[in-house]
Amino acid sequence: MDTNRFKPSQDFSNIEKNLDNNPGYSVESFSQQAKDYVNEMRSQNQEATKQGFLSHAQKSAHEVWKEIQEMASDAWEKNQNQSASEEEK
Repeated sequence: MDTNRFKPSQDFSNIEKNLDNNPGYSVESFSQQAKDYVNEMRSQNQEATKQGFLSHAQKSAHEVWKEIQEMASDAWEKNQNQSASEEEK
């Protein structure tokens, strides 16, 4: 079984389809994140700004990107190791 293939739902050429298949990335979820950010800033007696929210969202995206890079790197290494072991046979 080849576990290194992308799921069919991960169609990077169709963003709308991708958003439909990944409900965590929707306008509603970002709206909730914005509300949470505003509430967090109020609780700290700080002003909530659009730029601050975008910076906050960018950090989240950066963390997700790091995770994706790690998974891709692991998949690459696993594939290389399997290829090397198959060539030895």
